[in-house]
Amino acid sequence: MTRSPAGGQPPPRTARVENTQLDLEAVAAEICDRYHAEFTDENARYGDAGREWCRHDNQWLLHWAVNDILGLDDIGRQALWLAGVLRSRDFPIDRLVRNLQIAAEVATARVPAPVGTQLATRLTSAAVAVAAGPDGSAGE
Repeated sequence: MTRSPAGGQPPPRTARVENTQLDLEAVAAEICDRYHAEFTDENARYGDAGREWCRHDNQWLLHWAVNDILGLDDIGRQALWLAGVLRSRDFPIDRLVRNLQIAAEVATARVPAPVGTQLATRLTSAAVAVAAGPDGSAGE
């Protein structure tokens, strides 16, 4: 899927770390499948747009994790920014935390080592940062 939700900047579709080419769309789709299997009420609340935003945001999260590996960005900072946006839209931040944990699980399962492990480490650290919140005290 190449389209992006209305109003959102299209996320990167692929990334490269060392000799590993990543299909961010495919990995994000698997994250969203697992997420929606766990949070079955999401479809009723957000519908198809929620699934599109799930893929969109996860492609960005994966991109930021890749850039963190490459020393070009800080996924913790980016994930906290996303948490702020989602919080302003009344999205439950504990679900973003769980989404990041699922993303780490998918990275470990789908992306060859050592890159999958590096991605998982960064996604897990982003989950911890979001759970702690912007001031380090609590996510909500």
